[in-house]
Amino acid sequence: MTTTVRWLLGQRDLQLTLLGGAAGQDRDIDCALSSELPAPHEWLAGGELLLTTGLRLPDSAEDRRRYLTRLDETKIAGVGFGVGLGFDDVPGDLVDIADELGLPLVKVPLPVPFSAIARTVLDRIAAQRFDQFVRASHTQPRITRAVIAGGMPAVVRELADAIEQSVVLLDREQQVVSARPQALSGEELASVRAQISRDPAASSGVTMTDQRVITVQRISVAGNVFGHLVVLGDTPLGDLERVLVGHATSLLSLEHAKPGQVLRDQQALHADALTMAMAGPPPAAARNIVLRAADREGRVRAAVVQYSGVGGAQRAAASIATELQSRWRPVFVEQSGSEVVVLLRGEDQRGFAESVLGMVGVQGARGGLGTVASVDEIADSVRQARLSCVVAAEGEVVDLLAQGSVLSLEPVRRAFSGAHDTVLGPLLEYDRTHDGGLVATLRGYLLANGHWESAAATVGVHRHTLRNRVDRIEGLLRVDLTDARTRAELLLIILADPR
Repeated sequence: MTTTVRWLLGQRDLQLTLLGGAAGQDRDIDCALSSELPAPHEWLAGGELLLTTGLRLPDSAEDRRRYLTRLDETKIAGVGFGVGLGFDDVPGDLVDIADELGLPLVKVPLPVPFSAIARTVLDRIAAQRFDQFVRASHTQPRITRAVIAGGMPAVVRELADAIEQSVVLLDREQQVVSARPQALSGEELASVRAQISRDPAASSGVTMTDQRVITVQRISVAGNVFGHLVVLGDTPLGDLERVLVGHATSLLSLEHAKPGQVLRDQQALHADALTMAMAGPPPAAARNIVLRAADREGRVRAAVVQYSGVGGAQRAAASIATELQSRWRPVFVEQSGSEVVVLLRGEDQRGFAESVLGMVGVQGARGGLGTVASVDEIADSVRQARLSCVVAAEGEVVDLLAQGSVLSLEPVRRAFSGAHDTVLGPLLEYDRTHDGGLVATLRGYLLANGHWESAAATVGVHRHTLRNRVDRIEGLLRVDLTDARTRAELLLIILADPR
């Protein structure tokens, strides 16, 4: 609901007639005021409906053109020309000029006082403000509930729906956390980043381009900047929209100001929900919680990292949680023994996982990514991630699906896994009775592609000890490990069933 020249013309009791500038009928009116100054544009800010009797209207056609042109450049809503006092009718040359400019020129009959027009506009604007207040009172609680029920993406979604414009949340590195109703184009994202870079310390800012109006709100607590909330639309934000954007910004800032104990409790709840989902389809309550980690299609994927010890895994879990928080991601991290399981969005790729997991320089750390799955299939994604982790080198994150590995195909994996106990049975029995570590030795040897020095370092034994173990393995399995096909088959069997 807006107050436009078209709407005002529709108020029949005012008896107004549009004489020129019909192209501008949809200009918004902020207020109505009268002036007989020869240069009223100097006192106007734009959006006004100027009411005049033409008392000091210039005499020459050239000056009259300048008079209307300057008003139009001020971006007023229109001109209401009262007749019956200085002029019996609106001058024809003003009508022609108004048509050229697209500036609405309205005839006001003598019986209609200017105050009646001003009061009509004022009442309309007051009704609009009250309507906005009511809408805000209904919308703000929804946005508040959204941050509790669905976290950051839910706030962005509710705000975008309420103001009917595109809303984007960026983290402190200006990476997109969430965008609604659709993702930004590369050009739009570049424009947003350019605006932020021009004045990083500014709490807010508005940029108007030929295509969009970009409004940026900084999200910060005690001087620490955590990100920016961005609105992109075809028109500047109105009063209601600014209130709602401010409310959402406050909620996002408060989210980062949570006390440490609240954050720890929330992360513990998330970890419990993830544990349930790793065992199979989670119950409804846990499912709703885990959905916070999903992308807009409701998809997730697991990342698994194996560390050399429990202490390293505990330190890594805390570091990963901090990294996820800095990126406005819900923290779903489950640490058990030397293993850490992290729940990511289905759209996340290996590069993002590597940056979050932070494995560079961590001795003995190996990571793997699982398949993209629904929250009911998290167990399958975790199983795939563990499989990927097995084949990873130290400091590496492996995505078997992206690499096109045959082990990412469930039927193939099941076939090789089914052959595990049968083919490796003699080694398994030997390890049970002699604590010989032959299966681990074979795995290290095969992953090193038969390179003695690398395999010995991986297994943690002297190369002479490694040679003795390999000889024993060949004897028990009755195979020749110099044969490439034999090595390939044994490696696939071991990787398909990591124990």
